[in-house]
Amino acid sequence: MEKGFLILIITFIIVGIIHFISMRTMKLSETKKTHYRKLFWYFYGIIFMLSGGVNLIEKGEFRWIFSIQFIIGFVTVVLNFIGKLETKTP
Repeated sequence: MEKGFLILIITFIIVGIIHFISMRTMKLSETKKTHYRKLFWYFYGIIFMLSGGVNLIEKGEFRWIFSIQFIIGFVTVVLNFIGKLETKTP
């Protein structure tokens, strides 16, 4: 019971921190938001690539799901680099 309560409290704290950060970013200028979005997509793609690559190496055998995960991360980084993941503001 104590473990479950601890996990609940930690989850609430993490969600609260994410909410606080998202509220703070709403007050930023559009250029800074664009910059932070670009950094987020680089971070997301690299983490996805690392996760897929490490799982491929760790398992020692070829599995489609991990190679697809690596490819999706790579495509995310490349699309972000060439500017295709930018959101257009009206």
